[in-house]
Amino acid sequence: MAGVKDIKRRIKSVSNIQQITKALKMVAAARIKKAEDRMKASRPYSYKMQEVVTEFTSQLEGALHPLMDWRKPEKTAVVVVGADKGLCGSYNNNILRMSHSYLKELDHGFSLIALGQKAKRFFAKRGYKIEKEFVNWNTDYDLAKTLAFITSRWFIEKTVDEVVVFYSKTVSALNQKPLMEKILPIKRVEAKAGIIPYIFEPSPFEALSILLPKYLEVIFFQILLEAKAAELGARLRAMSNATDNAEKLVHELTLKFFRARQESITTEILEVSSGAEALKV
Repeated sequence: MAGVKDIKRRIKSVSNIQQITKALKMVAAARIKKAEDRMKASRPYSYKMQEVVTEFTSQLEGALHPLMDWRKPEKTAVVVVGADKGLCGSYNNNILRMSHSYLKELDHGFSLIALGQKAKRFFAKRGYKIEKEFVNWNTDYDLAKTLAFITSRWFIEKTVDEVVVFYSKTVSALNQKPLMEKILPIKRVEAKAGIIPYIFEPSPFEALSILLPKYLEVIFFQILLEAKAAELGARLRAMSNATDNAEKLVHELTLKFFRARQESITTEILEVSSGAEALKV
């Protein structure tokens, strides 16, 4: 059995770790409320924008805008939305494994965009060429506009033939789901019965030229909001579990410490008694 001093030193070490994880848990809990509020406030607008674009494009014949041009994929733009920091459980691993498996199975070329230090280091370590990288990113609309501009320009110039995004969607505060979503080309669905036809003025192309770039920005912005809320939720759960485990370990070590100390005291008493008996003889 480990010595009393060793156990005491380990109890102190685990207690210090528990204080750190508890502090990180409190920080994540304070930040996640704001992140979830922004995400939930943005969802109705994002969903409505998708609904409008779906109804709008369903009434058109053919691809009237370059962002709707479906063609055989010969090169894919892959956007991986990771985190800049760790200590968030399997959040980064789930996204990175999913995107890595997808890249290995591709039978054609790709251009990689990495968001976050974790994604950047993961793919750089494996020898992937990263076309664009964004580290220490925040959920601001300017970043969404930048991503929309880069990917749409690549697509229109036929540098890539499709754009897919890997990110985590927030299901609940303690549940996050990694997803792959294809955002370009914009899919045209069949028109539903009973939809009032749109009247275009001056033309469908000019309307699409205004609507579709905005739609792409909104989609990216919603993805960033979902990913940030998912990251904080994963960190909150991980730090909560770590704090609970540390508390349990401290309890077990404390019991072990008392047993070791009792054994030490018993041994000392026996030695003193043995010495006293030896002196009597």
